[in-house]
Amino acid sequence: MSSLQLLQLTEHGRSLLASRRKTLLVAAGVLVAGGTAAYMQSRFSCRRPNSFGHYNGISNEGETPDKEVGNNDIVKKNKQKKGGLRSLQVLAAILLSQIGRLGLRDLLALVAIVVFRTALSNRLAKVQGFLFRAAFLRRVPTFFRLIFENIILCFLQSTLHSTSKYITGTLSLRFRKILTKLIHAHYFENMAYYKISHVDGRITNPEQRIASDIPRFCSELSDLVQDDLIAVTDGLLYTWRLCSYASPKYVFWILAYVTGAGAMIRNFSPAFGKLMSKEQQLEGEYRQLHSRLRTHAESIAFYGGGNREESHIQQKFKTLIRHMSAVLHDHWWFGMIQDFLLKYLGATVAVILIIEPFFSGNLRPDSSTLGRAEMLSNLRYHTSVIISLFQSLGTLSISSRRLNRLSGYADRIHELMVISRELSTVHDKSLQRNGSGNYVSEANYIEFSNVKVVTPTNNVLVEDLTLRVESGSNLLITGPNGSGKSSLFRVLGGLWPLVCGHIVKPGIGSDLNKEIFYVPQRPYTAVGTLRDQLIYPLTQDEEVEPLTHGGMVELLKNVDLEYLLDRYPPEKEINWGDELSLGEQQRLGMARLFYHKPKFAILDECTSAVTTDMEERFCAKVRAMGTSCITISHRPALVAFHDVVLSLDGEGGWSVHYKRDDSPVLTETKTNMTKPSESDRQSDAMVVQRAFSITRKVLRLCILTFKAQSYISEVMAVSPSVDCNVPLPVIPQLQRAPRVLPLRVASMFRILVPTVLDKQGAQLLAVALLVLSRTWVSDRIASLNGTTVKYVLEQDKESFIRLIGVSVLQSAASSFIAPSLRHLTARLALGWRIRLTQHLLKNYLRRNAFYKVFHNSSKNIDADQRITHDLEKLTTDLSGLVTGMVKPTVDILWFTWRMKLLTGQRGVAILYAYMLLGLGFLRSVTPDFGDLTSREQQLEGTFRFMHARLRTHAESVAFFGGGAREKAMVELRFGELLDHSMLLLKKKWLFGILDDFTTKQLPHNVTWGLSLLYAVEHKGDRSSTTTQGELAHALRFLASVVSQSFLAFGDILELHRKFLELSGGINRIFELEELLDAAQSEDPVTNTLSSSKTTDLYIEDTISFSEVDIITPAQKLLARQLTCDIVPRKSLLVTGPNGSGKSSIFRVLGGLWPIASGTLSKPNQQIDERAGSGCGVFYVPQRPYTCLGTLRDQIIYPLSREEAEMRVFNLNGKGNKSVDTTNILDEHLKHILENVRLIYLLEREEGGWDANLNWEDILSLGEQQRLGMARLFFHKPKFGILDECTNATSVDVEEHLYRLANGMGITVVTSSQRPALIPFHSVELRLIDGEGKWELRSIKQ
Repeated sequence: MSSLQLLQLTEHGRSLLASRRKTLLVAAGVLVAGGTAAYMQSRFSCRRPNSFGHYNGISNEGETPDKEVGNNDIVKKNKQKKGGLRSLQVLAAILLSQIGRLGLRDLLALVAIVVFRTALSNRLAKVQGFLFRAAFLRRVPTFFRLIFENIILCFLQSTLHSTSKYITGTLSLRFRKILTKLIHAHYFENMAYYKISHVDGRITNPEQRIASDIPRFCSELSDLVQDDLIAVTDGLLYTWRLCSYASPKYVFWILAYVTGAGAMIRNFSPAFGKLMSKEQQLEGEYRQLHSRLRTHAESIAFYGGGNREESHIQQKFKTLIRHMSAVLHDHWWFGMIQDFLLKYLGATVAVILIIEPFFSGNLRPDSSTLGRAEMLSNLRYHTSVIISLFQSLGTLSISSRRLNRLSGYADRIHELMVISRELSTVHDKSLQRNGSGNYVSEANYIEFSNVKVVTPTNNVLVEDLTLRVESGSNLLITGPNGSGKSSLFRVLGGLWPLVCGHIVKPGIGSDLNKEIFYVPQRPYTAVGTLRDQLIYPLTQDEEVEPLTHGGMVELLKNVDLEYLLDRYPPEKEINWGDELSLGEQQRLGMARLFYHKPKFAILDECTSAVTTDMEERFCAKVRAMGTSCITISHRPALVAFHDVVLSLDGEGGWSVHYKRDDSPVLTETKTNMTKPSESDRQSDAMVVQRAFSITRKVLRLCILTFKAQSYISEVMAVSPSVDCNVPLPVIPQLQRAPRVLPLRVASMFRILVPTVLDKQGAQLLAVALLVLSRTWVSDRIASLNGTTVKYVLEQDKESFIRLIGVSVLQSAASSFIAPSLRHLTARLALGWRIRLTQHLLKNYLRRNAFYKVFHNSSKNIDADQRITHDLEKLTTDLSGLVTGMVKPTVDILWFTWRMKLLTGQRGVAILYAYMLLGLGFLRSVTPDFGDLTSREQQLEGTFRFMHARLRTHAESVAFFGGGAREKAMVELRFGELLDHSMLLLKKKWLFGILDDFTTKQLPHNVTWGLSLLYAVEHKGDRSSTTTQGELAHALRFLASVVSQSFLAFGDILELHRKFLELSGGINRIFELEELLDAAQSEDPVTNTLSSSKTTDLYIEDTISFSEVDIITPAQKLLARQLTCDIVPRKSLLVTGPNGSGKSSIFRVLGGLWPIASGTLSKPNQQIDERAGSGCGVFYVPQRPYTCLGTLRDQIIYPLSREEAEMRVFNLNGKGNKSVDTTNILDEHLKHILENVRLIYLLEREEGGWDANLNWEDILSLGEQQRLGMARLFFHKPKFGILDECTNATSVDVEEHLYRLANGMGITVVTSSQRPALIPFHSVELRLIDGEGKWELRSIKQ
């Protein structure tokens, strides 16, 4: 027998081998042909027009049998699993069909690498068998030749391993790009992004599915593809190798065992797909609350709603944690069953399969030393073959569990695809005339014929509207809040479906900006340059005539915004929604209208925050352009600019009035008043009718006379003159000196593990005990391996069989320890997530810190992304790092001790020298993974924020027809994310080769060197069977011990890279934590401006500004040394041009901005029960905010129901203990709703006070503003701060609300542009120019 020959084959064996090779070749050919056919079929099927409908069972009529099956309670569990896998099959087919040449190249490269890797692993197993034999025989030259080959093979193995991970990551990014682009293609088409969130209702958080579910699905899918390819290749190769020198029955036994174990596992397996889908849904809802808090930060801060928002966030977070705990428990017990059957008991079965060929088969050793050495080589290779075969088949067997998990993501992604496609195409079908008679046609005018306007909640707003607006005429639409004024244009623009009737409009399609340009209630400013704002929704490439600098100047002059060109660099991208005031944003929207010059302009209360003069200038400019105006407004002054008035009564009725040039009298030509004069909601229409009956000239004269003579003002105080020699005080932005990384890590562990005796400390101790148990079991397994070799060499079959029982016991112990260790690691991560989240939320939701982080910080802090996604990733990685530190530490202590017993101090010295050299080498070549990872997380947060921002402003974007523009901006951010992720992958690929070779592959060669030294120095009779058995046992045991020691050191060397990657997340989280600490400090300004006198005092009944400088966080002076006292019953009106600082005064008063200098005094927030009043100061902000919860919660916000009941009882019901506090509260709230004329909400919404709806979508802007006033009346403060919070209501309603406030004794501080509010105030604070000048005037009626 040749020394290099692995095994001796008979002639029968050779012929059998040849026949089997032919059979395997045929089988491989069949697999390749079948795979090719499946690929071609998937490409063909995905190219068919109805591929989506075919894949998901949706017909052309929009039926959704999948959804019906999913909602059917009697569907069996196996059918539900098949339905989930069907979504996975659809996505897989889509990915294969659209992967392209580069993707196909990556797939083929991955297949080639896997095949090469398997062949290389097989050769490595052979060489290591030869090394074992050479060490046993003490053949030093042969050993060194083999060790050189082994080193080369190990380097190639590291290269292939890192390249495989790189290609897998590339595939994941490619899959993500395909699915994201495919969803974007439908999501941004035909306003599907609006319909999904505001009309359809089947999907609540689309941004979670796009920004979170897709990357997780693609990452796990690419890993599954790689693992299964490796398993298939290993299975085929090692099956062939096993059949080549042993009986095929071994393969059948292995297959039978793995198949049976797989069947048992599938029967025990929980529905991980559904559990994962539920977890992602809860994650999305939790993150949505944080995104919502970011969007409405200023309004929530003004209301002082931090505690109420914290209640919602904590409740949702606890629900998520409970679900995750249940999932972890299922993973734990199922992991024990799976590991025992497929991993550890499988190894025992492998030991059993050794018995026959080595005790009675053709691999039985002869009596010579060379024969025994040959047997040892064969035994090592045979063991490697069987274990590798078990592992490959086990991987394939548990793929069903991984597929089940993937199906949870696939169902959510596929559902979004289907619904996006359905909503993006269904409207196009309604454009054609059909049998129902509901259709849209094209003409050069706008006409509604028998149109019914119905909300998505099936509330009828307008019945059978018939109206025609010719080009050149101007229409004014008026009516009470919530009567359907804006909703009429949602139907016109295609945002809402046309339920009944016929619409004619210029241009067919959903985008209004082609012929009809819409300027919405809520101004929308895209992220970009100033030029981008003017040409929105067009891009520079889409402009017919490029907008020049002179054109920009002209447009901005028309709206008095030319100063923006000097304030901001022309090419700088800015979030204009945070930079400009509401009035400035409305004027920018009008400049956008002047640029587009459409045939029809829909002005939806888009000038409510500008002065009356500015509003009239806008109307005159629009008419001069030849554009027909369709205006929604409550201001009677605008009647003079319109020819037709459409009055909606709020009860479904309407009337149309025309004014002829030869007659100043209103002529009513059409009407459909369902309940004439029966509702207060018809008052607005009556006011407009009376205003229209006056001649245009008389009306304008009345307006001018009112402006000039309605009140007399006297100057009480003015701003001091500017002294150029005195520098302005500087507002320090929210910041704190960043701590170095070690201090941040120490701070983090003080939060996560405050004491060893707490829950997380106990879990760490349990992890240490489990690691000790695992190390002891590993040591016993190493000893068992050596004993196995010894008994085989000695042919002691009885002793060998007894080892099987010991192996089964060790398998049972290992199957408990390993899953328990994984479970504890996951529990540790979950517990740390809870602690770190609670620590951040404690400061984040106190004292308006959430607002200050977003608006007062010197950096762009994406706090919502950090508290949710980044924190979850950090704690998961950190728990893996900590347990990863415990395991190698214990292993090193244990196995170096065992190693010292075998090799002496020399072996230990070699081990530690290698570790130090390896650590130094890796540190010198490691890229800055911390910064790269931090940048990737930042880009992920930006991409998600762009989607969340789109969802918030979906209606305005849809009206503008800005889907294509938003898609371009989102995909630009997505492209930046993909490019950075690819860069990070490349750096990990190059570093991974060196890292894997240094930490995992090269140590094996050191192990073989130590084995040779031990064999050379071993004493005894080398020809004795006992001595040879002892040597074989010692070598096998030594190889296991040294390998475990080096693997432990390899893990420690790898910790450096892991910590670098982790440092990026630590820096992001604790940068936020430091900012929150700064926001919570008592007086952050005086800490940096010791020379400035800044005071914030609390007195009982007065708001007093004494020489207070109003300065923005961007260091712009708005009011210099403001001095003003606001006393009870002397209400203050704050006036001035847009951007002059009216709202900024309220921000300083509310504590949102710091006081730069001077003294500010205000009442405290304690309730005065004796006076029957509520808190000292209550703010009603500019932007209405509807909280989550019931109709009752909207009025009592920011109080909880229990707090509100107690307050009402203390103020109104004391002394009567038998009265139900809930009834007292509801009766009080009902009276408030009657006062603000919203009592119909209680009757309209099903559920009454307990109706829990998305109130932001249900209520109009005017209704939301009146709801804000209802909050004011409920809290009944001494002072009410009203920041243009009634500009969307009619004049009579506004006056009614102010009369109510005065009657309740509330002293109001109002920011407004409406002259009608002057009689309700005693003092006027006039901000002159936004450059620091102001005047304080007394108002005399």
